[in-house]
Amino acid sequence: MTLDEQIFREHIEGGPFQSGVDLGKWQLNDIAWPYVYINVTAISHEEWPPYYCFQFECANYPVAGVTARPWDLEKKEPLDTKKWPGGKDRVPKVFNPGWNNAQCLYLPCDKNAINGHSDWTTKYPNWIWKTDSDITLYLDVVYGLLNSSDYTGPRGA
Repeated sequence: MTLDEQIFREHIEGGPFQSGVDLGKWQLNDIAWPYVYINVTAISHEEWPPYYCFQFECANYPVAGVTARPWDLEKKEPLDTKKWPGGKDRVPKVFNPGWNNAQCLYLPCDKNAINGHSDWTTKYPNWIWKTDSDITLYLDVVYGLLNSSDYTGPRGA
C-alpha cells in the first residue's frame, strides 16, 4: 500500500469522516486506489435520487488534494451529464458539465478547478485544500450544496 493510500485510509477511519457516515451524510463505496467512490446524500424528494456517487481521484493524498466528478457505479463510468445535480444558482455553477469537459466540480477545494483561480484563496479561504486537509473538506461542501434550497434535483428532471 502506498503512503498516500495509507493516509487516506487513516483519515476515513477517523472521527470527521465517520461522523459524516453516522449522520447519514456520506458512505464509502469502494477504494481502487488512487480512485475512491463515495455516495453523498441529497435532500429527500420522492422524484430525486437519495444520493449521488462521486469518483474521487486521490493520487498524492493529502498533499495534492483531490478532484471529483459524479459517477455511475452500476455502469462504472462518469454519470450522464443529464443526471448531474441541478439547481437555481450555486449548484449548477459547481456541478457544471460544460466546464472542463465534465472532469471535475467547479469548487475551490478541487485540485483541478483551483488552477487559474488564484483569487479563490482570498474569496473562499475555508474551501481551499491545504496539505493538512482531509476528504471531509470536499464532502462537506458537496453535502451542503445537495442539501440546500438551491438544489432542484437532477438536471434532466
